[in-house]
Amino acid sequence: DKAAAEKKAAEEARYPKELESDEAEAIRLCGLELYERGRAADKPGQVPSPSVKWGVMDAPRVAMSLHAAAVVLDCLKLFMPQLPADLLPFQRAAHRRSNDLAKHMQNYRVGEPILPLEWKPADMSAAVPVPCPPPPALPPSAFPSAPRR
Repeated sequence: DKAAAEKKAAEEARYPKELESDEAEAIRLCGLELYERGRAADKPGQVPSPSVKWGVMDAPRVAMSLHAAAVVLDCLKLFMPQLPADLLPFQRAAHRRSNDLAKHMQNYRVGEPILPLEWKPADMSAAVPVPCPPPPALPPSAFPSAPRR
């Protein structure tokens, strides 16, 4: 089956088996650094609340740092179809904790959520790995129609 062998060779050429490139290594290190900084500032036993300083000042930063770590680690899929097994637990933990924090803070913060809760890691085996987000809702008209008599 020559066509299948050529397809497999092309995929192996596109996705190296290990992180060999400097770019992939830089992305990996950046993602792990963001993860470690977020986890160091996190207080897992404390629920974010507007009555405590951590819930107002630090919890949003922790959530954004962990979310950024999950997104940056997901960028490694540009170099390979799946995250390496040693990085997958970091991405899952960062994504889960950032969403948990953001959902708690959504209850008491006014305005937009601090991070996009609809984001999830790309599934590179899907026909469309990253689904397009829905278009934003149109704002209400600034000039409503006048009622006719």
